[in-house]
Amino acid sequence: MRIFLNLLLILLLAGCGLAARPEAAGVSTVPPATQVVPAATRAAPTHTPLPTAMLLPSATPLPSATPPPATAIPLPTLAPTAVPPTLTPTPGPVSGLTIPDLRARSYGGGSISIGEVYNRGIGYTSYRITYPAGELQLTGLLHVPDGPGPFPVIIANRGYIAPERYQPGMDSRVFADLMAYNGFLVVAPDYRGYAGGDDGPNPFYTGYYADILHLIPPAQQLPMARSGKVGMWGHSRGASITVAALTISDQIAAAVVYAPAPADLAADYARRFAQSGGDPGTETWPFPPHENPTAYEQVSPINYLDGVTAPVMLHHGTGDVIVDAGASIAIAEALEAVEKEVTLYLYEGGGHTLMGEYHQLYATRTLGFFQMHLTGQ
Repeated sequence: MRIFLNLLLILLLAGCGLAARPEAAGVSTVPPATQVVPAATRAAPTHTPLPTAMLLPSATPLPSATPPPATAIPLPTLAPTAVPPTLTPTPGPVSGLTIPDLRARSYGGGSISIGEVYNRGIGYTSYRITYPAGELQLTGLLHVPDGPGPFPVIIANRGYIAPERYQPGMDSRVFADLMAYNGFLVVAPDYRGYAGGDDGPNPFYTGYYADILHLIPPAQQLPMARSGKVGMWGHSRGASITVAALTISDQIAAAVVYAPAPADLAADYARRFAQSGGDPGTETWPFPPHENPTAYEQVSPINYLDGVTAPVMLHHGTGDVIVDAGASIAIAEALEAVEKEVTLYLYEGGGHTLMGEYHQLYATRTLGFFQMHLTGQ
């Protein structure tokens, strides 16, 4: 029966490039960014492989040709004088919206209500959930692995999808398949205004930040959850939300940031302005950066990375036309400047969503990273 389930999972995930094998035995020890050698010359590791049960079922081996280049890049060593000072919030148009303001708030205060079964995957079951986020009642999915638990928790933050075409699980389903199959309890929020959840204000994406921060305490209190800090994953907009959450909460044990929007919100505004034909929207962007550059500095998470307490792994394709890979490079360099643990992987020519062998590398590295920091394997 186990062999049948493994084959079925391979067929389901083949189109997403998830028929993965470890890039080398023991994916849980990704080399630190300052000690990386090119993949083509890297010696085979000698540490003990992870248990087979914790990996995706094996499929047809990868082609024997040399894999495309996708290596972690060493970040520059910056002098202490290059560390940006922590900005002090001042009264003005972003009062209450700065990272220090958001740190001063309390989050949680409610519980997750588990509803009907939404989907049955291989090795796990998905349920619809609701949870309170301040005055809002929001929705999401809970992916529960088979077995007695308790399971380490990961919050999965998806990228932007137009509300009129959104369905629960979009942009987080492939990640949830991988992690839930491997024994992680995955909570995937829908965000405010989506999938029947209440709507609310979202200036500079701070509403989305609150949606995620309010989810951490009740996720930790789920009866099938392992006690302790949570992992966090995000793609695109969800990745930039993850970066912001890292600057606010100390309850994140490890984070994977996949093709994030810029953490410098002036740069993000410029990107959205260009992609929207000059109309990025006033709900998210109450005023443009040139009207008050200081205000944009005060709401930009990149200026508060000194508050990050978790190791961070970034992934970005250099051929991404939605968000330039420079966004990930800037985040990695800023984390390095304040002496945080960070690894950046760039995938030469890869797009906003990595495909094929690139996706297998990303998925294997991500699984190993969370196994190492959430389970100690």
